[in-house]
Amino acid sequence: MTKNQLIFTALSLFFSYGIHGQGKLSNEGVRMSLFQFQGGLYTPSGDMAKTYGNNAAIGFSYAYKTKTNFLFGADFNFMFGNDVKDAGNLFRELRTTEGQIIGIEGEFVNVIVLQRGFAAGVYAGKIFPIIGPNPNSGLVVKFGFNYLEHLTYIESREAEIPPLEGDFRKAYDRKRGGLAFYQFIGYQNFSNNQFANFFVGLDFYQGFTQDLRSYNIDEMRFTDDKFLDFLFGIKLGWVLPVYKQVDNRFYVQ
Repeated sequence: MTKNQLIFTALSLFFSYGIHGQGKLSNEGVRMSLFQFQGGLYTPSGDMAKTYGNNAAIGFSYAYKTKTNFLFGADFNFMFGNDVKDAGNLFRELRTTEGQIIGIEGEFVNVIVLQRGFAAGVYAGKIFPIIGPNPNSGLVVKFGFNYLEHLTYIESREAEIPPLEGDFRKAYDRKRGGLAFYQFIGYQNFSNNQFANFFVGLDFYQGFTQDLRSYNIDEMRFTDDKFLDFLFGIKLGWVLPVYKQVDNRFYVQ
């Protein structure tokens, strides 16, 4: 087989696959494995809003979609932000009267304070094909359970500060976690040309968290508190669907 014949065969297979996939998605529901890459912007409320402001998240998800559009999946999302509301009150016993923190060699040190966290769990849902280009697309609703955890990330850039190293740092980070209920409502699209596969919608978390550190140095108290941590945001993602093709069949009556 010549080089031109090989190229022609490869292109024929490619376009044949695309046309085949288009016809199948246009006409019926399809079983799929969905590999999803996602991100979102969130606003906290409840007890979480007392400590942090708006944040963002990136993550991934795997889901199995049945022929009747039920979804069963698991996901992981890494959360991050730079709005820590009590940052000015942290390390107050280490600060000078001007609010500076002095390093081990007597120099002023810039201490970075950020928000970090994650949410990981499982969910179930359904796609209602009331809108969209084919029976696999439409309004999507999901419900699930997550483990939600977040903390105040602390880093000293210029020099070491012994009171903020190792286990001492943990006594400032306000780490807490617990079970969270999860809901999503939005739009799921599987295009007939197989390229525009995405989802977008509203995300909700209701977390029942508790302290994961036993002592806060700056407050000079033991901690065993419980919290209601809520997150509301918008999430969007790109989807890589994997599904089995079937042979085209023609019938003459």
